Order: sequence, then C-alpha cells, then structure tokens
Amino acid sequence: MTGQIQPIGKPPGGNLIRPGGPRPPVDAPPMTITPKEIIGILRRHILMIICSTVLGIIIGGGSWFLLLRFAPKYSATASIEVLPPGKSDPMTFASAQANKDLFYQFRATKAAFIKQQSTLQELLKRDKIRETAWFNQFDNNTAKAVDKLKKKMGASAQREGNWIVISMTCKSAKESALIVNEMTDLFIKSQRDMATSDIRAQLAERTKQQKLIKAQLLQAEDSLDTIRKGTSYTNLAGTGTFNDYLDRKLANIEENHDELDSEVSRLQANIIILRERAEGAYDEVVREEMERDPIAQSMRQTIATIELNLAQLLTRFGENHRRVKESRDTLKQAKFDRTARQNEIADIQRYSNLRNAEDELTTLTKELDTLQKQRIQARGELKEIDNLRASYENILQIRDEKRVLLENITDNIEKYNMAFNDPEISKIKRLGNAPEPLEVSFPKLIVFIPVGFMLGAMAGVGLAFAVELLNDLIRTPSDVRKHLNIPLLGMVYHADEDDNIDQIDLCHVVRQAPYSMMSECYRQFRTNLRIKTSDSSSKVFLVTSCGALAGKTTVSVNLSSTFVAENMKVLLIDTNFRKPTSSSLFPPAHSDRDAGGHSDFGLSNYLMGQCHYEQVIRNSGIENLDIIDSGPLPANPAEILGNARMSELISKTKDGYDYVIVDGPPMLVSEAKVLATSVDGVIFVLNSELTHRGAAQRVTRELKNINVNVLGGVLLGVRALKGGYFQEIFNSYQKYQDMQVYQPI
Repeated sequence: MTGQIQPIGKPPGGNLIRPGGPRPPVDAPPMTITPKEIIGILRRHILMIICSTVLGIIIGGGSWFLLLRFAPKYSATASIEVLPPGKSDPMTFASAQANKDLFYQFRATKAAFIKQQSTLQELLKRDKIRETAWFNQFDNNTAKAVDKLKKKMGASAQREGNWIVISMTCKSAKESALIVNEMTDLFIKSQRDMATSDIRAQLAERTKQQKLIKAQLLQAEDSLDTIRKGTSYTNLAGTGTFNDYLDRKLANIEENHDELDSEVSRLQANIIILRERAEGAYDEVVREEMERDPIAQSMRQTIATIELNLAQLLTRFGENHRRVKESRDTLKQAKFDRTARQNEIADIQRYSNLRNAEDELTTLTKELDTLQKQRIQARGELKEIDNLRASYENILQIRDEKRVLLENITDNIEKYNMAFNDPEISKIKRLGNAPEPLEVSFPKLIVFIPVGFMLGAMAGVGLAFAVELLNDLIRTPSDVRKHLNIPLLGMVYHADEDDNIDQIDLCHVVRQAPYSMMSECYRQFRTNLRIKTSDSSSKVFLVTSCGALAGKTTVSVNLSSTFVAENMKVLLIDTNFRKPTSSSLFPPAHSDRDAGGHSDFGLSNYLMGQCHYEQVIRNSGIENLDIIDSGPLPANPAEILGNARMSELISKTKDGYDYVIVDGPPMLVSEAKVLATSVDGVIFVLNSELTHRGAAQRVTRELKNINVNVLGGVLLGVRALKGGYFQEIFNSYQKYQDMQVYQPI
C-alpha cells in the first residue's frame, strides 16, 4: 500500500502540521491495473505462488516416474543420403551445382513419399512387421496401424545436410529399430524401381526420336543435292564471286541510270526555256547571237560608211540636193536589210537550239529505257540467286541442326544405358541400419521438471490474480481512486499494525496515544479536511458510512479530538437514534445530572420540542468538546431530522462552535440522506474489511444524485500489504518520533 505526502505548513489554527501524512488526491477517472500493482499482488501472494510451483514440480516429477515405469517410449532413427538431382542426370549436358533450395525441396519430396498412405500400407504387408507385438496390438486392423504410423513415424529432410532421417517411436527398442530398417529397405527398393522404370521409358522415347531424326537428316541431304543439280550457279553455300559480279553490275547500272535520269531532267528543263525563248521576244542571249553574226557586222560597217558619206553631202550640198536624198534612201535600205538579217539569224538560232535539245532528249530517253530494262534484268537475276541461296542455306541449317540433335540424342541414349546400370540411380543411398535405442525418448526428466515448474508457477500467478480481482472490498487508496472517484482525505491503519495502541480504546486513540502512528493518521486526515474546506463557512460535517460497524463513530470522535488539540471549540452531535454511542464514550458526569436535571435530554427531545437548545448540550469532560446525545429513539427519525428545528440547531451551532461533527447513521437508513442535505459537507467512512465496492459506489452515486457535497472519504483498517510502502512509512515515522526530545512544561 502506498502512502501519500503530507503537506507542510500552518493551518488556520496556527499549529504546525506534522509531515508524513497523505495529501488529498485529485479526482481521477477509473484506471486499469498498473505494473506497480501487479508487482504488489505477486509479493502479497508469493507464498501461494511458491507452493503452487513446488506442487507443479512434484506433479511433473511424479508423472515422469510413472510414465517411465509403465509407458516408456523408444525412438530408433536411420539416415538415408540423398544425392543431388543433377549429379548423374543424363539430361544435363553441362555439369552444374544444384541450387541449395531446390536440393532441399528434392529431399523434402523424397521424405514426403515415406509418409504416404500407400507406402505405409506396403510396409504393413511385410512379414517381419506383422510378427511384431506393435502390429498385433491392432488386431489386424490396418486402418488403425496406418494411423498410428502417421503419428509415430517421422521422415524429415535435413536442411543443412544431404540426408533424410527416418524415425519410429514405440514401447520396444528392438521393434522400433526393426520398423525403421524395414521402411528403409522398402523405400530404397521402391525408389530404385521408380527410377529404372522411368529410364526404360526414356530410352524407348529417345530411340524413337533417333530414328525420326535420321530420316529427316536424309531428307535434308536429298533436298540439297536436288538444288545443286537444278541450277547453273556455283558456290551456293556462302558468298561467291558470281554473286559479287551481279552486285557490281547492278550497282553500275543503277549509277548510270541515276546519271542519265538526271541529264534527262536537265534537258527537259532546258527545252522549256528554249521553247519560251523561241516563241517569245528576243532576250539578251538571242541578241548576243545576232551581234556575233559576221554578215550583220559587215552590214553595220556599210551603214556607218553611208552615214559618214551622208554627213559630208549635207555639208556640201544641203538638205534638198539630189545626191543627199539618194544617200538617205541608200542608208534607210541598208538599215532595213540589217534588221531583216538580224531577225533571220535570231529565228534560225532559236529554233535550231530547240530542235537540237529535243533530239538530244529523245536519244537520252531511249538510253534510259535501255538501262531500265538492264536494271530489271539484273535485279531479277540477283533475286533468283538470293532466293536459291536462302533456300539452300535454310536446308543446310536444318541438316546441321539435325546432325547436332542426333548426336545429343545418341549421347543421351548412351547415358541412359549407363544410368540404368548405375547403383545410385534412385539418388538415395543407405548409410546404415538403425541401431536399437539405448535410452528412452519419452518421458524426459529434463522436460517434465521445467514444464511442471512453469505450469505450477503460472497456476500460482493466475490464482493470485483471481484472489485479488475477485475481492471487491475497498482495501487500498488505489481502490478508492479507481472505483469511487472521490478524494481520499485520509487513511487509518489497522490496530494490529501499531504496537503503541495496545489496550487503548480506538475511539480515544488521539487523546490516549498521541504519538502513535494511528493518531498521526487522524491528524493528517484533519489537515487534509481543512485544506479541502478552506472556506470559513464550512463548519458542519456529517460522518457516515455504507453500513454499520464501519467505524464512523471512531472517526467522528478522533476527528473531534484533533480539532480540540488545536484549541478549537468543537460540538459532537450523535444523530444515530438506532445505535447511540456518545453516552457510552463520554459518560455524563454526576454534576450534570444534579445541576439542572436535564442530563437525559438529547437531540430527539429537542427536535420534538421537549426542551431548549441549551438543555441538550452537555460537557464531554474534555475542554472545548461538547456533546449532544441522540436521546430516545423516536417513531419517525427521518421526519424529525428533516424538520425546521434541525436546521435551526445547525445554524445556532455554527455561531457557537468552530466545528460541528455530526456522527450520523449509516446510509442504510433514510435519515442519513436527510442529514446529508443539511450539513456543509459529508465525510464518507470506508472500512477495508467491511465496505464492498458495489455498496460504496451505490452510496456515492446516491449522494451525488441529491447534490450533496461529498468532501471525500477516509479509509479505516488499512493493513500493510507486500509490495506497498506502509512498513517503510511506519519505520520512518518511528525514527522521527525517537528523535524528538519532549521536555515537561
């Protein structure tokens, strides 16, 4: 159980608050179990867990002894080596190391064959197996025997090794080894038969393929001979000189054709220009041709001579002279003749150039047609030889492939013939017979003792948690926080935990044992209550509980004593009409009886109007502590507690006292709820040995439903639990007390 830290300081009364007590906790929602609480549960029930663990060890050891004596099991094992699948495979043309995972899968497949139902049935047909006591226990029931073999016989492939391990477990060591050896023989024989039968089928298939390929190879040779005899071309296999000649010839023709085609295109463009020149006006080229004509040049010289002569005649004879006129006519005729000559020369030259170009175009076109025919012929020849060569090479490739395939098949046939006689054809090899086991495989002491230990410990832990979780008492401060959601104002330890309160009335422990741990708990409770109700208007507190005998009167009296110790004036009102306690705890003095004769008046007398306020208050015999006894039991306690006189009484006591403690009835009766609505706050007393979780939750819920100010709870009878801090707190408090030096005043 955990303690809480006491706040340090001066309360309103002025006295120092002693350290080490609990502080009022903050309201918290319900919490799940914490690791700390789990450790506490284990520590509290450690003895039960140890006993359960020891019992588990005893049961485990006893079970081992009985099984060893009456039902021992012996396991015999044998190993079979599995060879790699590619080690001597005739279909493998190049040797290669088998993949590790594939090799393991190969071994696992072999091992699975052993556990097949057909294999197990074949094993049971063997005479040696049928003569064993193991088989006779099934009364020739093969189905039961097969089912037993599936459970007791193991066949597993080793991942890191190249083996299959076969094992068998039964009561007899000799028979377990016999069954394993018989299964090994059966497995090796069946694998050998399966491997050789497959090779026979492979040999037949390969022989058939060999005959077919030979026929295809012969057909390919005949086709090649036919092609060679049916053509004049030589060197069909590969590129020859004839093929090179055709390629060069076609390339030359293509080149000449392209050049001639370009020339034709040029002439066609030139003819268009010449035609436009012949049909249109004279251009610079024609005029240049006209100027280069020798006759035209001679005529230009003659015109120049005539013009010179005309100029002389004009100078000599004038404009109207006959010789001038003749000279002018001669000049005009000469110019006309020159123009006619130039036009004639121009027309002859233009049309001559056009005709020459057209004639040249015709010639080139014919040459181009001839080259086109030669190109088509050359291409045809080249295509013919290419097709012929392609066909020849195709058949030649087929022939070569058939030759290679025939060689491979021939090699395979030889390998299969060798493998058929190979003793390791089945890929498995016996490594030896299974020896008779010398020790039992079941039961093992090294297994039964730890298992018994673990099961016993688990049962003990489970039982410890069951005991804790099924207990619904409010026992610890964490229970108050988790289940009630109210502040915990204080906790009072059980009387058995404190040796300083032996032979002391627990109702007066604060006065009679002021230095005890329990007294300190009440003082801490008082301090927390004052901090909680720092408002000066909160003076009247009702102390109640779920049921009777929870300790609410003890809390009321001791709480009053703690306030009185601070020189506070306190009034304790006993409102429990059904079970009053104030008169027995604080017996009235004889002087009170003689003074006014009112010592028998109590609360009920006042509430029923039988006496005055001053007549019900009496002295407790303790300075600053007054008492109002409950008085006679009325017929209607709830009704009189809820009348106006009760409210008047509470109002008057507030004016005359620092605190009023109302020792109320338990919440089992209705008058407790009536009182709860009349006071400033309610203190809820919880007893760790009596208060159940459901009852406490119901009471707090009912109080909150009627809007009662629940100040908090105080937990009584708290015991030291293993895994808590109570013992540490108690020892620290004792050391602290021992350090004090008390001097008499």
